[in-house]
Amino acid sequence: MIKKILFICICFFFFFTFWLIDKSQKSSSVNQNIKNLKLSYFEDARIKDINIDFSKKTLRHFLVLGELVDQGDFLKYNQINSWKKVNITYDNRLFKAKIKLHGKIPDGHSNGFIYHSYSVKLKKGKTINGFRKFKLIVNKRLNKAKATIKLAQQFDLLAMQIFPIKVNFNEKKFNSEYSFIPVIDESFADKIGKGTLYFFKEVEQKNSYNELDLKSFLFNMPYFVDKKESGKNYSKFFEKKLKETLKKDYKFNPIVVEQIIQRFSNLNNSIYENKHEDVFQYFEKDYILNYLLVMLLSAENGHQHVYGNQQVAYDFATGYFYPFITWDSTIDVDKYLNKKKNVFELMKYYADDTYLPLINYLVSNVDIKEGVIFKINNFIQHLSTKNFIDKKVLSEINKKNYLEELKKNIKKIETGKFKRLISLEKEKFISDLRFQKIGYLESDTFVFNKGKHLIDKNLIFPKEIDVLIKSGTEIILKKNISLIISGNFSALGTKENPVTVKSENDKLSFGVLAVIGGSKKKVKIKYMNIFNPSEKFIDGKYLSGGLTLYNFESVNIENFEMHNAKGEDGINIKYTKKCELKNITIENSAYDAIDIDNCKVNGEKIFIKNFSNNDKNGDGLDFYYSNAVLKNIEISGFKDKGVSIGENSSLKIYNSNIFDNRIGLAVKDDSCLFLNGENKFNNNDFDISIYKKKNNYGSGTLINNSMKNNLIIKKDDKAKIIENFDEYKCF
Repeated sequence: MIKKILFICICFFFFFTFWLIDKSQKSSSVNQNIKNLKLSYFEDARIKDINIDFSKKTLRHFLVLGELVDQGDFLKYNQINSWKKVNITYDNRLFKAKIKLHGKIPDGHSNGFIYHSYSVKLKKGKTINGFRKFKLIVNKRLNKAKATIKLAQQFDLLAMQIFPIKVNFNEKKFNSEYSFIPVIDESFADKIGKGTLYFFKEVEQKNSYNELDLKSFLFNMPYFVDKKESGKNYSKFFEKKLKETLKKDYKFNPIVVEQIIQRFSNLNNSIYENKHEDVFQYFEKDYILNYLLVMLLSAENGHQHVYGNQQVAYDFATGYFYPFITWDSTIDVDKYLNKKKNVFELMKYYADDTYLPLINYLVSNVDIKEGVIFKINNFIQHLSTKNFIDKKVLSEINKKNYLEELKKNIKKIETGKFKRLISLEKEKFISDLRFQKIGYLESDTFVFNKGKHLIDKNLIFPKEIDVLIKSGTEIILKKNISLIISGNFSALGTKENPVTVKSENDKLSFGVLAVIGGSKKKVKIKYMNIFNPSEKFIDGKYLSGGLTLYNFESVNIENFEMHNAKGEDGINIKYTKKCELKNITIENSAYDAIDIDNCKVNGEKIFIKNFSNNDKNGDGLDFYYSNAVLKNIEISGFKDKGVSIGENSSLKIYNSNIFDNRIGLAVKDDSCLFLNGENKFNNNDFDISIYKKKNNYGSGTLINNSMKNNLIIKKDDKAKIIENFDEYKCF
């Protein structure tokens, strides 16, 4: 008891001493340490200073926690480390918040006195820089991780964002340099324009120093594999928590939720049961190659892969899982150079050491190994000729001439030339007589024979095969049957002989026509009609549109009709650089007629009508994170919104007719609507609604250069309305 009282007295002494001494003196020793820290690689993204006000009681609490960390008493530290209420000031705004020290074993997260790493939660509905939850991490903890994160971004990997920030405590009486790191969740997905990504939320267990925290729900504990019964129970625990999370966060129908859970459970079972080869079907191969490449180039020692640090995202559009680079990544050149093992043996060694069999499985695969070898050699070969890597990053990862030593190491284990990771599906497809009846292979393009074709099983083309449907071809799909394409796609009908895709019976729906492309793939559709499509969950992919188009260089659709779509979307287009839509007619979609995510769109003569829509949430056109110009469109009959413009989208509308909807045009979440020409609004409950829907966004903006008569406008307090303005910054 005496020791405890003495410790508290000492804490108070330091507290009041800092309050009384001169500013230049009070921070001299701390600031000197700060000056010696390396600057962030994200200096250009620096955000404003932040101020946190501790009460005396809260300050004492964190001082006690800091002392426990210094003593290495992590058991007691975890027992008392709890959320405390504070006031935060940012950009002259006051926020109510809760904070606690970050980490179960926070080694390296202290920089003296009260300068620890903190987890922060703002009061619901409030955000800083678009985020309600974030970490404030002392910079010295991130020195090694910054290079790896920057390298990951240069290879188009998912990686945490790090922003330098100065944190002031108790009205600048104490201050230090930190990094602002947003918590990876749906807000992060929105910020990067990837609404199909789901980041599994951390399941935090109270007082859990000796228990597990789940950040990815990925089964990654080998000692459970040795204890089969415990492993099974643990797997069930994963599944239970995942089900709770999905049902809470997503408004999918129960069938889709169960499909997603099953997909994740199948991956976990493959890991748990040591089915090495089965694991690979759950990951995009080129992404994994780049992921392993970054690990090797940065000499990452495996810390980010321990059970409490590993994080993975799931993409509904691809059905793949994506591990991503976190600030727990740690560069350790010496370990790689000093161990008498080749790099892949080392990676397996670290995988075993850090309890992540997934990495072990990946580097055990011959094709993966050869793919990484090819990428490493290519990277090092072009270092001197191409300026594709940040010089600061290069200097950080090339200590002790690491890259040259890595190249020598690779040469010792190279067994042959790099082989592309081509699936056996192509050979299987070619040998399948069933397909020869409906079409033929011309080079790497499958061409449907003209005439009628009844398809009674899902027809899934391998990604190495393009597909062409010529004029006069009619494809009839039985109930719930789908046509899935992964290459370039062309449907080239004529006015007299269009391409038709329909269900066998008007009263039943087929699945979907889905084209899952790639960054350089293209879609061209001309004179095509689709009748009675729905939605489908296939191979982990949630295909929400009767016509689903994901991930293309360009999409061109002209003279197209769709009738009686029963799925969540009639047409769903995602992640496309250039999308041209002309002469499009959509009638009687059960929910949204056209949903467009992360695309640049030019549209003309788009006619969307609903005569029998009973869904209160149905929209005619729905934009997410997109930029669009629409001319001569007509939208009518929707019980929710004729056009929904959301999540940082920009839309120009010329000479259009919006009528008989609950809301004609909705502008929300930092989106901007520009009206020009002779636009008409009739018989809508509200012609235009401008508001904020999601917490991590602001309201919307309307620029009206259009009609002079009165519009029925509903708006929130933050909405902007600008009249007769030629242009605006959001365009």
